[in-house]
Amino acid sequence: MVYLLVLGTHSLRHRFGLAHYYALIGGVTAIMSWVTDAGIVVQLWGITFVVGSTVFYTSLLLGVFVVYVFDGLRATRIIISTVIGVSIMVPLIALVLNFQMKLSGVPALGYVPTPSLRINTASVFATFMDLVFLAIAWEYMNNRFQWIPMGIRAFFTLLGVMWLDVLLFATAAFAGTGEWMSIIQGTALSRLIVSCFAAPLLWAYLAWQNRRWGTQITQRPVLAILKQFAQIKEELTQAQQEIERRKRAERALRESEERLRTLASTDALTGLANRRRFWQAAGSEIQRSRRYGTGLAVIMADVDKFKRVNDTFGHDVGDQVLCELASLGLANIRSFDLLARVGGEEFAFLLPESNLEAAHKTAERLRQEVEASPIRIDQHQVYVTISQGVAVLEPGMDQVEDLYKAADQALYQAKQEGRNNVRVYQGNGNGPA
Repeated sequence: MVYLLVLGTHSLRHRFGLAHYYALIGGVTAIMSWVTDAGIVVQLWGITFVVGSTVFYTSLLLGVFVVYVFDGLRATRIIISTVIGVSIMVPLIALVLNFQMKLSGVPALGYVPTPSLRINTASVFATFMDLVFLAIAWEYMNNRFQWIPMGIRAFFTLLGVMWLDVLLFATAAFAGTGEWMSIIQGTALSRLIVSCFAAPLLWAYLAWQNRRWGTQITQRPVLAILKQFAQIKEELTQAQQEIERRKRAERALRESEERLRTLASTDALTGLANRRRFWQAAGSEIQRSRRYGTGLAVIMADVDKFKRVNDTFGHDVGDQVLCELASLGLANIRSFDLLARVGGEEFAFLLPESNLEAAHKTAERLRQEVEASPIRIDQHQVYVTISQGVAVLEPGMDQVEDLYKAADQALYQAKQEGRNNVRVYQGNGNGPA
């Protein structure tokens, strides 16, 4: 009667959908869990039939079987989730009810047995594996043994699932006890008898549905229930790899662009800013100085008679001298000042928020340090001096070129007057001083 109830309810899916069927399967699962924990059995011809397994669990297998065959993977996942969820929920409810009775000091409920954690855990695990194996066994039988009549295939599919359940459940629940082997033997025999009774009903239902609705028994891939999860995981992995690949490509592109910007604005020998970057920074600082009324100074520096250094020691030593002078220049300016190499042996200092006196002190301090300290390169001691010209932003200097030219005129004056000195550009037509 229970088998016919499950299969008959499924046959109404075209009219009412599957929601009522899910509800019925949930109810059957709850009853199965309760009567199994209660230990309700029937003895026939010396064989023990556990009612929960013989009647209700077999009904669940039939129910999941027909949903898998006719209704697709989504419906199969829902019904498996229903069976597993209720299998977990019913023992918890029984446990709570018995705990309440204990707290109340009244006798335990005889018709609500206290569940065994080991047995119920084994039951949930075996049920899940059985339902997945059901799909695997059915597809295997259909793919390999299509020449065998469908009724026989249905029988062996059910029998395989039931015997798997016997092995999984009995091992997980009773392994290590003296009853383990006898439970396996007795349960395996009872499941064989049940399969002989249930398989013809299943075959008749499959054939009837095919004739009535013209429904084809779909050949789904083996492990189809799990395959979708694997595909989703693989797709997510591929998507993550693609995202990481794009991130790496974007990062490499940004780094490449940054390197190009750096190369475009940096002197390759000294690592200082080049003439282009100096010009851009000076333009911005002139605008800022005009807006906020702050001072702005430029120092032009040139290594005196640098050709003689190259001729005497070689160009490699000359390049190292320039690098040492660059380091010395950086050590004598503030963190927000800018030092650039604007020519072969010519340097330019951009000093924001600086007046003429402060810029002159900076230039003079640098000149004295260069004069007083020979530059040591390998076995050589190279003595060099520098000439410098200083200019500050004055009214009428609206372009970078104006300020740059003023400092350059002061530098020219310093060289004309013997080198190794500092000259300051005096505005208002007075020229360098």
